[in-house]
Amino acid sequence: MPEHPSRGRRNAALLLSTALVASLTSLSMKPAWAAPEKAPENPIFLTGPNEGAPKDIAMRYLRAHPADFGVRAADVSDLSVMSSYTSEHTGVTHVNLVQRYKELDVFGAVSTVNIARDGSVVFVGDSLVSGLAEKASGSASLDAVEAVEAAADGLDLAKPKNAKVMSRNAGAAKATVVSGAGISDEPIPAKLGWQQTENGLRLAWQMVIDNSADAHLWNAAVDAETGELLNVDDWTDHDSPEDLATTLGRRETQAATVAAASVPTLRVSPPNPAVDGSSYTVFEFPKGDPNDGPRTVVTNPADGTASPYGWHDTDGKPGPEYTITRGNNAYAYTDKDANNQVDPGSAPDGGASLSFNFTADMNEHPQTYAQAAVVNQFYWCNMVHDITYRYGFNEASGNFQVNNYGRGGVGGDDVLCEAHDGSGENNANFSTPAADGGRPRMQMFLWPGNQFGLPNAVTIDGGSAAGTYEAEYARFTPAPTSAGFAGEVVVVNDGVGATGDGCTAYSVPRGAIAVVDRTSTCNYYTQVVNAEKAGAAAVVVVNNAAGAPVVMSGSMDPPVGIPAVMVSQADGRTIKAGLPASGKVHRNLARPPMRDASFRSETIFHEYGHGVSLRLTGGPGVNCLNGDEQQGEGWSDFLAITALLNPAIDDPEKARGYGQYALFQDSRVGDGIRARPYSRNMDIQPFTYDSIKTGGWLNGTSLAVPHGIGHGWAAVLYDMVWNLVDRHGFNPNVYEAWNTGGNNLALQLVIDGLKMQGCNPGFVTSRNAIIAADAALTGGENSCIIWGSFARRGLGYSAVQGTTNRNDNTEAFDMPPSCRADFLNQSAAPALNSVKAGTNVQLAFKLATNRGLDILAENSPYSRLVDCNSLKTVNPSGPTRPTPVSAHTPDGQSMSANANGRYSYPWKTDKGWAGTCREFVLTLDNGFQHRAYFKFN
Repeated sequence: MPEHPSRGRRNAALLLSTALVASLTSLSMKPAWAAPEKAPENPIFLTGPNEGAPKDIAMRYLRAHPADFGVRAADVSDLSVMSSYTSEHTGVTHVNLVQRYKELDVFGAVSTVNIARDGSVVFVGDSLVSGLAEKASGSASLDAVEAVEAAADGLDLAKPKNAKVMSRNAGAAKATVVSGAGISDEPIPAKLGWQQTENGLRLAWQMVIDNSADAHLWNAAVDAETGELLNVDDWTDHDSPEDLATTLGRRETQAATVAAASVPTLRVSPPNPAVDGSSYTVFEFPKGDPNDGPRTVVTNPADGTASPYGWHDTDGKPGPEYTITRGNNAYAYTDKDANNQVDPGSAPDGGASLSFNFTADMNEHPQTYAQAAVVNQFYWCNMVHDITYRYGFNEASGNFQVNNYGRGGVGGDDVLCEAHDGSGENNANFSTPAADGGRPRMQMFLWPGNQFGLPNAVTIDGGSAAGTYEAEYARFTPAPTSAGFAGEVVVVNDGVGATGDGCTAYSVPRGAIAVVDRTSTCNYYTQVVNAEKAGAAAVVVVNNAAGAPVVMSGSMDPPVGIPAVMVSQADGRTIKAGLPASGKVHRNLARPPMRDASFRSETIFHEYGHGVSLRLTGGPGVNCLNGDEQQGEGWSDFLAITALLNPAIDDPEKARGYGQYALFQDSRVGDGIRARPYSRNMDIQPFTYDSIKTGGWLNGTSLAVPHGIGHGWAAVLYDMVWNLVDRHGFNPNVYEAWNTGGNNLALQLVIDGLKMQGCNPGFVTSRNAIIAADAALTGGENSCIIWGSFARRGLGYSAVQGTTNRNDNTEAFDMPPSCRADFLNQSAAPALNSVKAGTNVQLAFKLATNRGLDILAENSPYSRLVDCNSLKTVNPSGPTRPTPVSAHTPDGQSMSANANGRYSYPWKTDKGWAGTCREFVLTLDNGFQHRAYFKFN
């Protein structure tokens, strides 16, 4: 790829102005809307150059074209700039405008107008609302505190306690900050505006509640007159353990051990590292998890462009402010008791030399190497910050930093990277406040692997109870080791209240294993503290109800020093009946040890990616990924997989799963956590656009929202990545510029597309934004490659999005006229060429010159079954579309070309195709396609 791509290679001639609810694929160019606009030089741009400030050009354009966005002139008469910033690598300014009525924002009604350096309007993405005056109603009977109380009731939260106004601004919105009142870990910002409902716009209080009792960041709107909960969005993106229920709920055989040998990789370093002497023992980039090889020591990994003073700075001057895992971009620690606070002493200290090199025995429980896990999470949170910074997620666009070093945006929003979070397991999440300056929170959980049996065990050495009993773990205590903690097994009797609860001080033989009963009289922490004070070596808690034992949680301050486990009520009775006896509390050696999401860089990248897609879509100041088609999970998978791409183990035609390590699978080539693994091979990953519909997935099932549908979006982008790599090569160094590799280019185009697409995009809108991003970046050089990637998955030129609901879209597999041509010797569509099944068909096409025979894209040519009447790629027997079939030439024949650039491809057809119709598609290495349709006799 040239260093300065020519803007003359502009292959796509279609208008990409986007009204969110329509597939805009018209060929007709709109006339210039008003002076001083001129006809576009770039055929994808909406206008030619314009004079004035970008925000003025953006407002003028919207007000001159209201019908294009489904609104009237009065609806865009009052627009306010929510945010505006410029992407330096393209010169495009992204102006995010919010609709207002009576000086109040219409919540979620945002238009992103993208203005080129010369004032050209590049692309518009919008979620504007029509008929404001007719739809708006309501009055403000409630104040902000009453609104918070109403929201708590509507969300089924605890009743707020002593809610107080902390600050209040003048103005129509009455922007107010209310105290957390026991329901929110942070003060609650609230403001008046217009909330969209099925019955029009209602005056409402919108507020953000950081749920103190659970991992949710609620954006709620309550009617300002009645207190009714009108809308709620969860700004915490969770992984999807419910999709794993069948796997996690059954017993499996012992998993394979973690890979011990390194996968071949190149060591990747930023071009200008911030040299602060720091070192970290981690799973070094681009290792996705321990399956990709062991931990290694990395020195000076901070990128001097993204983190100019290293990862431990906050004041913008040489020298670290912190020697723990804290700095400008991230603060990493454990939160085992799930109180959203730092567990005491859990942020490892690297000392003055910033040496973060801690041991980790992967054959033990993750709790034994918490420091190493926190260091790994800190390293990767910073790596994602620095890498995405290189592609434009910087201060001005709303990234996450304490100090923005005078480069725009609002600071104070480093990511809280919580390891071993006690609010759950088999999961991970990321909470993203909409406002730039609001601190995100990443929570990484443990994956116990109970499908192999419980993680711990109690072994009784002799007597009637001799044997080994499975046991659950405690989050707040040290973990039992494989060697275990041995001693005399003693039932506690504290002499007060119920026998055996251990709620008051008691004595046991020093080094004994104390057996206590689960009780409501006191908590687990008290029981374990009393046992430790009595000199016990470990604690066994007996469940007080039938069924499986439970995971125990408790305070981390002050920490306890002995392990605790829980056995079932039935096993506890057996153990007690067999005493006196000696025994041991230990890790369950009959199964693999628990796994730790903090050691999964793939998951850290994925979760952080939610913050990237939310902050960039619609700009900082709004979170607006909504609807069934929202692709947040897909963008996160894309960012993780593309950044960690390694051709030594990733093959585009084979399975590339997501999440294998957490599932105790030993390679990223397994199925993983998603509905199907990623692959350019459509037999492995069969997603097409209509797969998002109810009943549209395999065997009439439905893809889950949002993870299943998001995985479909990532499947399309995965194809695009490899198609661009085929064209431009692979660069293992993702720090380098977008024009140094197809993978670098893919990252750049997707991040630029996020900035351009506007609020509440569906698949077609996001497709258009990526194509517009390529127009702005390269002049459209990759347009046909991108179109072909989308068209093969049903997001072709004629695809219709409808709304962002899942059932009103229509897939299509065609290409825009600028990227397609007919074969010279075959009838053009919609005509069908009649052929006898099993014969050979000569297909001819002409290029400007003979380019040799190495001109075809991967997987080209192919054919696919179509309906003989509509020519659509459908399968009458079910919802699954037939996959492309590789085309072959007869034995002894191959594609040929003459000196004038006339090419001939002899296609060998199949006798079994008799009575059917097929499309034949030949794609060149630049994405340009030749197509024809055939009926087989």
